Amino acid sequence: MQTYSPSLARRLAASVSAKVQETFAVIDELTNVSPGEARELIHACFAEVRREVDLRPPYVLKTDCPEMEIEEQAIYAQEEITRLADELEHRAYSIGTIRAAEEALALRGTDMKSMAPVARLRLLDGFTRLLIEKQRLELARLNDPLADYQPLDPLFSESVSGQKTPTQQIEEFGPSVEACIAEYLACKKPIWAEKTVVARSKQLGYLKDFLGPNMPISSVSAADIRAYRNALTMLRSNRGRARQMTFKERLTENTGSQISNKSASIIFEPAKAFFRWAKEEEGILAENPAADVRWQPTTVNKSGFKRRPFNAEELAVLFGSPLFTGSKSQYRRLQPGDTVIQDARYWIPIIGFYTGMRLGEIVQLHISDAVLEADVPHFDLNENSGSGDPKHIKTAAGIRKVPIHPDVLSLGFAAFVEKRRKWDKPCKRIFSEITLGADGQASTQFSKFFARLMDHVGLTDPKLTFHSFRHGAEDAFRNANLQQYTIDSIMGHSDGKVSSEYGEGPSLSLKAQAVETMKLPVSLVPLLKYEGGQ
Repeated sequence: MQTYSPSLARRLAASVSAKVQETFAVIDELTNVSPGEARELIHACFAEVRREVDLRPPYVLKTDCPEMEIEEQAIYAQEEITRLADELEHRAYSIGTIRAAEEALALRGTDMKSMAPVARLRLLDGFTRLLIEKQRLELARLNDPLADYQPLDPLFSESVSGQKTPTQQIEEFGPSVEACIAEYLACKKPIWAEKTVVARSKQLGYLKDFLGPNMPISSVSAADIRAYRNALTMLRSNRGRARQMTFKERLTENTGSQISNKSASIIFEPAKAFFRWAKEEEGILAENPAADVRWQPTTVNKSGFKRRPFNAEELAVLFGSPLFTGSKSQYRRLQPGDTVIQDARYWIPIIGFYTGMRLGEIVQLHISDAVLEADVPHFDLNENSGSGDPKHIKTAAGIRKVPIHPDVLSLGFAAFVEKRRKWDKPCKRIFSEITLGADGQASTQFSKFFARLMDHVGLTDPKLTFHSFRHGAEDAFRNANLQQYTIDSIMGHSDGKVSSEYGEGPSLSLKAQAVETMKLPVSLVPLLKYEGGQ
């Protein structure tokens, strides 16, 4: 049997001991395995995996940038969790995952290929959940080697020694958020007007979706309430039109599309009233987690803070860092070396520099949005999500076609996209390794990474952010003496004039000429080395 990967072969298959052998013995070698038998098997595998991880020495830092190094390791773990979660959700398992399960079984003399399809799928489901929980454990140990770890997957919380069953947890921690909200609405319905009942049901529905309907109400913390308050400010103003969307899908980082601060506070106040009722009227809670969490009204920024574009020297520093010119390895991206890894962290800043596109627009691009076979290679910015991750454009003017600068193609972007077309991942985004943040936005995680990268290379001016690329592109177009309406059509701006609503605007070929003539401070081609990439 061929091993599925060196690391998992060492840490999972080879480390599974006699205890797992006994568990595998319960499997009917001919056709089937019951849910109980599969669960017992996966529990035993998890116990061995947990033991192996806990016996491993703590992670030793290898650079002088501990925060960046820890974050980089965590990002890769999160990417693996996302990849496995995609497989589990679609039940479309990769060769690596299948081989992992088959290897563990083969070591115990059982051929998974001979099992009935239902039994095979049952074991693949459980084994994938095991691999996800292992990555979570790795993350926990990365941050705190001594902390007590409680599995997030209920399948494994049952298997932890001394862990209470779900029924015992409910008895100890009390009813769920969903059950309490239903009881609260039923209690208040006789004294509320009908429109109030409808409004409160919808408003508390956001709270239930955010916390999770099955979360014990006694487990809700003040930190959860603060996170919910902050997330409400990011709700889309047209949130009610897509009733099947989850709470996270209703969020947007585009400030122009968000609800007003006042509207968000109106949604938040019923949550405070609900927790006050749970403590003071029903005695369900010993402490009210929302008691000391106040709404934060929007204030006018009077400091005159304004982002600015990068200058030539700053661009040379940023794009001259190991991330772009050559790093030690995939997991040592900040240390100088000979390996140029063309992935999301490499391409997103380059695209931002040459196009001025917003970070959210770049990260959410689907593979089909990179139109490279046309006479004018371009990015097609649209909100056509299909069955992929949802896409949101800030304004109507933001729906546009942006020509791809020749330098980007010279650096090998077309070859990169072609590889991504063949990538064994259900996600349709070009940069699908950038996972969704807690706010449901794909740009959140990368924004944090870029900020740390800037600190690492010494570009600490708070006026320099990823959005500075957009300011720089605007200047580069203006310095080329281009017509403003052409610039606006590329940047996704509207001049507010009625005339701009007529016709289709500048042609793609005209915009391509504008992109080729833009006066950028530097060209990245001499700075970066491209020899086929990775």
